[in-house]
Amino acid sequence: MNRNYMELELKKATSHLAKLVYGGNFIRANAVTMKRVCGNPRCRCAIQNKKHISLYLCRKQDKKTKMTYVPVRLEEDVKKKINNYHKIKDLLEKISELNYKQLKLDKESV
Repeated sequence: MNRNYMELELKKATSHLAKLVYGGNFIRANAVTMKRVCGNPRCRCAIQNKKHISLYLCRKQDKKTKMTYVPVRLEEDVKKKINNYHKIKDLLEKISELNYKQLKLDKESV
């Protein structure tokens, strides 16, 4: 792989990562959809056994899995923040791999 190409790819990935991190618009979690009963005895979930679909944030904290309910009005925003975190994670992996390849090129030239 060409060194200039690698440097350009590294520069692009680093720039994109900086933009995502600078905004601070990310959450380290996963979105989990669950079906649940609300508890209202007159609700359709109790009468017709049609459960409500809810979104939860699932994350590890202090070696335990924590699940947090996400209100419907925040679902899209939370999904975007989770997606941003996964993009950051992928970019870090890409940058690390490019730096590793660059080290291998330097090692070969010695």
